[in-house]
Amino acid sequence: MTSISSSRLLRGLVLLALMWSLCACRVAAAEISNPTSTPTPSASSVVVGATEAIPLTAAPKNAIPPTTSPVSATATPGLPLVTVTAINGNLYIRRGSGSDFNPIGALSQGQTATASGRDILDEWLYIPIPSQRGKFGWVSMLTIYSSISGNTMDLPVVDSDFAVPAFIQNCSLHNMIVQPLGVIIPPGNQFPNNIVRFDPGEYTIHDYDSTNKNNQGVVIDLREGEQYQVTAMGTPAQHKCPDGQ
Repeated sequence: MTSISSSRLLRGLVLLALMWSLCACRVAAAEISNPTSTPTPSASSVVVGATEAIPLTAAPKNAIPPTTSPVSATATPGLPLVTVTAINGNLYIRRGSGSDFNPIGALSQGQTATASGRDILDEWLYIPIPSQRGKFGWVSMLTIYSSISGNTMDLPVVDSDFAVPAFIQNCSLHNMIVQPLGVIIPPGNQFPNNIVRFDPGEYTIHDYDSTNKNNQGVVIDLREGEQYQVTAMGTPAQHKCPDGQ
């Protein structure tokens, strides 16, 4: 009886061991089929390196891209950057694209302005007048007083008004010389040669025939549309210009 009981006990222990082994295999299989892992990044982020995440915010379909920084504080959007600098002295700014227009301002020595246009011959630039906010004028490129930077041919052509002619008329009996140009105007009895056209600007008129070569003459500021009449110079005599001249 003792041997039968021992045999039954042994079979029970073996059966218990087999059942335990079977349960352990099932648990291991379950762990393999469902491994523990790092969560997959969501659609709203992108992993950078090992520690950072940059949010990905979907932009609206009609979103306007951000504007970039301006090219220059003095540049005009859409125009090439062309500048003019006054050198060797001050540079006249005139009412139109020609020396026969009135000066209406100036660029001082070393001062720079940005051009927004040119004349059709590419000889003059259209620039703002530094001392007059919102107003523009013209400077010559064909002078020793201007230094140009940039491609002027890329600028748009800007039209200007027509200049109003200015003249100096000599009504005296002597030849007159106009400085600094050195132009001699014949006396009043040589009409119409005694009327000479000049560009607007400052001139000094001397009596060319006077024996007093040191005569101071007269300084005038000739403007568009003006006809300045010289009625006396070098002598106290006055000579009125004839009517119709």
